[in-house]
Amino acid sequence: MKFFIQIVFVCFFSQISFGQASVEIPNVFTPNNDGVNDIFYVRSSGYNSLKCTIINRYGETVYQFFGLNGNWDGYSHAGMPCSDGTYFVVVEVTDESGNTDAFQGTLQLSR
Repeated sequence: MKFFIQIVFVCFFSQISFGQASVEIPNVFTPNNDGVNDIFYVRSSGYNSLKCTIINRYGETVYQFFGLNGNWDGYSHAGMPCSDGTYFVVVEVTDESGNTDAFQGTLQLSR
């Protein structure tokens, strides 16, 4: 089976498509409680499960969420606000056949 891979960089997110399946990963979010772009989430279609890991510049996992509707509000699991800066994002998705794809990139947090 052949897949067509398309990566599109559109204002503030990357879209990666594999045939009918796709993943959109934002690369900027601003959790400053202004009601605009306050939550980081990954949009996907054609997948049954999703795991997202947020890693700081020291290689420490600061947040992790599971599920297609998971998100991050800019706070660590300990409830502390994460500082402005660049974070590394790893997204793992699984389709209905059990095939797993992994994507990685950076995310700019700006309060």
